Amino acid sequence: MKLKNKFNNLTKENKGNIYIGIAAILLISFLILSVAILNLAINESKENKEAIASDEYEYIIQDYKRNIPITYKEAIKELSEEVIDKKIPLDDSKEEIKKVCNEKLANLNQEYYNKYNIKIESSVKSVENISEPFDIRIETYISSVKNEMKYEDMVENDINIEGFKDPIPFLYCGKEMSFSYNETTVKYGNSLAKYLEDKGIKNSSYYINATAPLIIRKCPYDPYKHHGDGFTMKTCRDSGYYHESADGSCYLCRLEGKSGCFHYGFETFINPQPSNLTNLSSACGSDHVIFGEDTYPGIECIYYSQNGINEFLFLDPNGHRVKYGMDK
Repeated sequence: MKLKNKFNNLTKENKGNIYIGIAAILLISFLILSVAILNLAINESKENKEAIASDEYEYIIQDYKRNIPITYKEAIKELSEEVIDKKIPLDDSKEEIKKVCNEKLANLNQEYYNKYNIKIESSVKSVENISEPFDIRIETYISSVKNEMKYEDMVENDINIEGFKDPIPFLYCGKEMSFSYNETTVKYGNSLAKYLEDKGIKNSSYYINATAPLIIRKCPYDPYKHHGDGFTMKTCRDSGYYHESADGSCYLCRLEGKSGCFHYGFETFINPQPSNLTNLSSACGSDHVIFGEDTYPGIECIYYSQNGINEFLFLDPNGHRVKYGMDK
């Protein structure tokens, strides 16, 4: 009997120990699971924060890149205005554009650092003409580092120069007292006639009070032969459009005071004062001819008449007159 009681007591003690062991195992398992879940949550939170930081960084870099062409356009426009105000051509327009654009980039980089605490380094690598003469292509190197995030790229931006003032009239005739301009038009007064007379051009007086566009805008009438249809040339001249030309000066060379160059450029026409006279001739009215070394003659080409007063251009018979459909 005593042996039986002793056995029962041992059995109860073993059961108690088993229950305690199981409880301990469950508690330890629960603690391990809780720690694992907590670590998982911490890691997920960290990953989410890193993902958010990465997305923000990417957005800031892309926003920076979107601001580059805006910054360049401002820089080139300011440089152009300086050329026009001083009436002094640039020695090397590409290098000057690089310089002013890099100055603007430095200010932009500081702005992003102050705003986002992101250090960005960038510099202009090249300024070039392209097949579209109303655009200038600028290549820029960009690099940035923030914590573990890095960015490096070489980007190209085509900067459209439409809406800029044409420096050519100012560089050739702008110092004459009779020269003036308003928001859209250059008024040569006696300056152009005197310039042509000094070059020995016949009938230069027909360019007294001549006018020309001030603002560069691409002509939408393409092909150009359609200028001879109806009042197209009249609309074109009233609008002051510029036309693509293999002989006309590109914008980079215009900033250097060159009316013509080896690049694919553009031209516009200088409009003589309307007249009731006919059968006139003088220098061909394309700006690259007027201000070029080889100023060849053109004949009167009337594109609009009213009350006996003719609006006309001087165009060479086998060149510009054919190109613009005015040979009919």
